[in-house]
Amino acid sequence: MIRHLYVHTPFCAKICPYCAFYVHQGGAGAQREFVAALRSEWSRARDEFPLELETIYFGGGTPSILSADLFSELAEDIFSPVQEFTLEVNPATVTPEKAAAWRAAGVNRISLGAQSFDAEMLKLLGRQHAPGDIAETCALLRKQGFDNINIDLMFALPGQSEAKWDETLQAALACAPQHISAYALTYEEDTPFFEKLRLGEYRQDEPREIAMFERTRDVLGAAGLVDYEISNFALPGFESEHNLAYWRGADYLGLGPSACSTVGGRRWRNVPDTRAYAERLARGESVRGEMEDLDPATRTKERIMFGLRMREGVLRAEFGGAGSQLDQLAAHGLAFETEGRVRLTPRGKLVADSVAGMFV
Repeated sequence: MIRHLYVHTPFCAKICPYCAFYVHQGGAGAQREFVAALRSEWSRARDEFPLELETIYFGGGTPSILSADLFSELAEDIFSPVQEFTLEVNPATVTPEKAAAWRAAGVNRISLGAQSFDAEMLKLLGRQHAPGDIAETCALLRKQGFDNINIDLMFALPGQSEAKWDETLQAALACAPQHISAYALTYEEDTPFFEKLRLGEYRQDEPREIAMFERTRDVLGAAGLVDYEISNFALPGFESEHNLAYWRGADYLGLGPSACSTVGGRRWRNVPDTRAYAERLARGESVRGEMEDLDPATRTKERIMFGLRMREGVLRAEFGGAGSQLDQLAAHGLAFETEGRVRLTPRGKLVADSVAGMFV
């Protein structure tokens, strides 16, 4: 039984220089063609898989770029009442008409791609909104009845000082979100940011990144947002159920170009080409591209990798006979075991990827 659905919308008004997701620009005609293809893929999925959805995550790209009419058209066919329905939103794309359509479709959680409250950083990131647009968007969304709002932020940006990051944190808290995601910038291959890093125009500063990470944990924690995952902070009861399902190793179905699915012992990725995706569906062909068979050992390693990033940790039984490695981590103050689960200490979270690498 599949309980979690991801829908990928590839459209963006402008491609950000740090982004490595499959995204592109596209006008009203391309968007309408995409919606028709998505409805076709959904029709196939309903026939192929047992579905009892609990969460929907509509990401991208910029799903909020779709018109209210197109979104409503999708809602009539695809979306049904679920426990959590998240929509990724760009502050520059929100209108009262769209927000009303989202509410009518059952969206009950908004993930707002703010990234920064600093005008200089927003320009660097290629974002189209201004700092003031973020608070205005939060107010508009609340007026439409949304009471579960996440704000996405990025730190360790080129030229970003610790003081400027602190100002962004405080500005985000002033918007009174129920959830904040704060990720250090990752330089992804085949992006302009990666090229500037390669050429020496940008450089990574690990001590600054660690200082910003620790400051994030302290500031958001003092405001009552709990770090239930290394980069995700929420008021109690407002954790992302969809993301928790991913991190706990649940099966999920992905729709749209480049969307990934994991069902049973198989993982696949849809073709990362919107035109080819639509044409294949029109011809009655499969849109699946890359395929991977997952054995139980691989699924266990993934649960360890993601679980160590979470406050709840990982069941001790998942580690099998790795007792010596766990003892070594405990001796170095990086992890501890309690109530049958292995959790990272604050020090351990600073090197979470390296710790996970011991087991995967």
